[in-house]
Amino acid sequence: MKFNPIIKNSTGIVLIVITVVITLIILFNQLSNKSFYAEDGSVKVKGINENVSIYRDDFGVSHIEAANEHDLYFALGYTHSQDRLWQMDLYRRIAEGKVSEIFGKDALEFDKLFRTIGINKISYQFYNNLSPKSKEILKSYSEGVNFFISGNLKKLPLEFDVLNYKPEPWKPEHSIMLVRLMGWELNLAWYTDFTFGEIVKKWGIEKSKDFFPGYPEDAPFIIPADKKTGDTKQDSVKKLSESKIENGYKSLAELGKDFRKLNTEARNFLGIKGTHIGSNSWVISGKKSESRKPILANDPHLALQAPSKWYEVELINKSTGIFTGGFSIPGVPGIAIGYNNSISWGITNLMNDDADFYLLRLDSSKQGNYIYKGSSFPIDSSVESIKIKDIKDEIYYTVYTTRLGPVISNLEKTGLISKQKFGTVKNELLTFRWTGYDYSDEVECFYRLNTARNWSDFKDAIRNFNLPASNFVYADTMGNIGYHAAGKIPVRKNLNSDNLAMYPSNGEIEWTSYVDFDALPQSFNPKEDYIVTANNKPQKDLKFYISNLYEPYYRAERIDQILKSRNNFTANEFKLIQNDVNSLQAREFCGYIFEAYKDSTGISAEEREYLGRLKKWDYEMKLYSPEATLFSEFEIILYKNIYRDKLGEDLFNNYIFLKNIPVRNTSSLLKQQNSWMFDMQGNIGKPENRNDVIRISFKEAIVNLKNRYHNSDFTGWYWGEAHRVLIKHPLGSVAALSPVLNIGPYEIGGNGTTVANSEYGFSTSLEKKEFECYLGPSMRFIIDMANMTSYQSILPSGQSGQPHHQHYKDQTRFWLNGEYKLVKTKDFSGAKGKLTMTPFK
Repeated sequence: MKFNPIIKNSTGIVLIVITVVITLIILFNQLSNKSFYAEDGSVKVKGINENVSIYRDDFGVSHIEAANEHDLYFALGYTHSQDRLWQMDLYRRIAEGKVSEIFGKDALEFDKLFRTIGINKISYQFYNNLSPKSKEILKSYSEGVNFFISGNLKKLPLEFDVLNYKPEPWKPEHSIMLVRLMGWELNLAWYTDFTFGEIVKKWGIEKSKDFFPGYPEDAPFIIPADKKTGDTKQDSVKKLSESKIENGYKSLAELGKDFRKLNTEARNFLGIKGTHIGSNSWVISGKKSESRKPILANDPHLALQAPSKWYEVELINKSTGIFTGGFSIPGVPGIAIGYNNSISWGITNLMNDDADFYLLRLDSSKQGNYIYKGSSFPIDSSVESIKIKDIKDEIYYTVYTTRLGPVISNLEKTGLISKQKFGTVKNELLTFRWTGYDYSDEVECFYRLNTARNWSDFKDAIRNFNLPASNFVYADTMGNIGYHAAGKIPVRKNLNSDNLAMYPSNGEIEWTSYVDFDALPQSFNPKEDYIVTANNKPQKDLKFYISNLYEPYYRAERIDQILKSRNNFTANEFKLIQNDVNSLQAREFCGYIFEAYKDSTGISAEEREYLGRLKKWDYEMKLYSPEATLFSEFEIILYKNIYRDKLGEDLFNNYIFLKNIPVRNTSSLLKQQNSWMFDMQGNIGKPENRNDVIRISFKEAIVNLKNRYHNSDFTGWYWGEAHRVLIKHPLGSVAALSPVLNIGPYEIGGNGTTVANSEYGFSTSLEKKEFECYLGPSMRFIIDMANMTSYQSILPSGQSGQPHHQHYKDQTRFWLNGEYKLVKTKDFSGAKGKLTMTPFK
């Protein structure tokens, strides 16, 4: 048989292509699979004293049983490394400012940023001050990590091969860095201050107040308003002139613009989008549970990334009989959220304003000095050497510091700061103080939590906790429940915040001390028989300033509504609450839409139809809800029509990046019928009022959706189609790797104000005409203190950080569907594998 030559050639090419593709797939699978850990068998270990057993369940959750603490933490370091070595190495490189060594020159500016912030330096300083117990734990943990690295240099995870490098030995200080880095990720006080400074620069201090809301008096507080705990005396307040405050904000906006820009770019580069903050946690007493014992739930809301932020593990010390488990931070020894024999605990962000900016005047009489409290001090400096991948010579970068913190003015992307460049506008330099620069021992905190027996032990443990300042909820097997804030809350001299972002002073607003731990908000066995924390304000009658950055109160109010409605809750019903997508914000905002259309004059038939649809809506942000899509489009158009013409495109995007601020502010603003904020400056005629801007926004939303879906069939505007989640790997932006490393995209319900948080960026939604979810429950955890033999949990991805591993994304579908896995405690009968570590002698 004869073939056409073209066909013959084409067939040959196709066969070659197929062969190449198959070869690449085989090679990729070999690279991916070579580093998979052994779940069974035994390994000889140099560095442990007695045998250690590591059991794995069906989802890869590790249960480590050891005869002493040293071996237990050694095995934890080993197990973390088996599953998450590249994740650990990446994040310690970020903290150290050494990402350029693996990513090349594109990451250089981010290394300069983190060298300036100085997490690496303070971590080495703090290590010297740690308790003997913390040093002992960190040493054991690091030995376990390094034992794994040394024995697996030829079987490293895929990412090391892709980037062509090998991990350095793990140091105890690296674990401290990871805790500080998480604190920095969750700190957005600096961003708020910059944004407010730019608004003040544009509008002046008085009008700028209309962009930043106070916390509503009728909103839910963690401690109900009739209870009064938590008190401390502020230093006397000296009224500062508004002109001085205004000038301070203007200087901040000018001097700090490079720092903010670089910080934002660094977060985007590292896959951290949006505010990256939020969480739910609540606990009920036995009086409200079917089991007659407390039930506790927690779901921290963080950027949805692969691998997961959390690593699930149980630690069992045979010599003491203490077992503790739950959620650890890869790279850090101990359980951060979880349970032990006697207690359980959960954490949410306190939303502490933990960073202040300072404007320091340069000393005109002495070059290289600045004035602080009337005295002249030299600007300290240190030279940093930065290695860059594929570049022979190191880059040298100078970091300048003051007594308060690093110099961040003129932190330009082009490179070095020099003393000659300090002569800037108004002859000032900008520095900042952050609670992360103050010593704390989170390793000691986790150890004490993991071994705590009661409320008193629990409080003693979290005294050591600083970063980020958090709300801790508590339950124990004796039937007690409690709440305590923890972290360093600055006591500020001459505080004059007036619900604004903190004024950037030159020393008038001084940190004189920190609020005493025993004076922080707390509650033990409250009469309500339940406690809810959802980043809402802890207490109405606080005598000291914590923050003005609280999240919108809708999640807290929704949980409160459910818990106070009845008794006899079960752990299974808590799963329904964690996955609740009812939006109280949608109910509130839709009420204003209905009010705006009470006057039917000029309403089109189309508007009437869609209005009728919304009136029948149950405010559930479900996958198949077209009403959810219409409301969400209306919401972002409303923000655009209220704020963009007042701020300009760039500042508007900076403002709505802080989602909690515009959502809370708009909720407050809509209570008014008339405000200068409602006037759309591009329109000719009388100023618009609330009803006008609502009707304009509603019409625009309808037109947008009709054009986007190419039809006016309302029933086809599914929320799940518009609202999707892609769980991204740090290397997932590489097109060839994306299908393997990223998880999704998948349809998802909820929004940023529902208990089942699925936040999306407002500016991205306006720009891309979609509602891509980037933040949500980084895990879900429920435990009934009546049954300490198990708990229920789920991760958005899986235990393993290794693509192609069976546990890389085996929990995703359960997470999306609101389902959970049952994790048994101290029960290995159903273990999928057992790895025995034996001492090498």
